Amino acid sequence: MRIGVIGPSENEINPFIDSMHELKTEKYAMLNFHTGKYSNIDAAALFCGVCKVNAAIAAQILIDKFAVTHIIVTGVAGAIDKNLKVFDTVISSEVAYHDVEEGILINYHPWMESVYFKADNNMLKDIIRAVNQNKNVLIGRMVTGEGFIVQDGRNEIIEKYNPLCVDMETAGIAHVCYANSIPFIAIRTISDTPEESGSDAFEKNCETAARKSIDVLKYYLDSLEEENIYV
Repeated sequence: MRIGVIGPSENEINPFIDSMHELKTEKYAMLNFHTGKYSNIDAAALFCGVCKVNAAIAAQILIDKFAVTHIIVTGVAGAIDKNLKVFDTVISSEVAYHDVEEGILINYHPWMESVYFKADNNMLKDIIRAVNQNKNVLIGRMVTGEGFIVQDGRNEIIEKYNPLCVDMETAGIAHVCYANSIPFIAIRTISDTPEESGSDAFEKNCETAARKSIDVLKYYLDSLEEENIYV
């Protein structure tokens, strides 16, 4: 197993990189890829920058240059489901774009059966076991699009996709994983909600939310090593 871990910003990945050892850094496409080990698991990690294209570039390089076998997205997200609270964590069951026409994915490459990129079942099963029914960790649908969501856009997203949360990168990474048959999963902690929204809320909560996602990621990886799964 060699995992690739992607966070959109430094806050969303550096605490994980700091926990790796035997570190080496290589640069491709203006991105710094950090390779080494998390415990005994081979890993490559980086921050990709915000937006779908940056995220997709990072994912494809992880696959082509570093031969990762699994990709994990970690970071923060905005709540769409009204029951979510700041610092709740969402694990992806499936991911879709909310700003891409459905026919583009179904009628053209990669000729999907639906608009949803499914998270890997084995990874999902193992991460559910690792978090041990933590009430602040939920499993569900994520959507991705560029631009902050205002109330009218929120209602449209709920009507069409009914997701738990929204971000700007995950579907781009899931798309690359789908095209390359690479298992993926996303871990996103809520940094803002309809009640606590705006750039001030995001800035206040982002670092703590990002660390919560990395904590969940570590629970997952530690459990794999304990059970000798994939290692």
